[in-house]
Amino acid sequence: MGKYCDIVPHATGWVYVIDGVQSASYYHTYELAMEAAKAHVARDRSGRVETFRRQALNGEMLPIPPMPANADPSVLRRSFPA
Repeated sequence: MGKYCDIVPHATGWVYVIDGVQSASYYHTYELAMEAAKAHVARDRSGRVETFRRQALNGEMLPIPPMPANADPSVLRRSFPA
């Protein structure tokens, strides 16, 4: 079974959750939460996160497709409303 990093809405913005542990901080936008989660995973280096997911309106966790390095970051803002 793969390990997940979930980006979910929070009363104060957005948070990421890894192995059931919520980020200590909250983030005002989805994009900031995603960047923080990626930075956390990069620092961790344990290889425990294989898939990033976001919470859909119905509560289902959907995989976030990897963005190519040369992609326009505004695509995230158009794809996932805050």
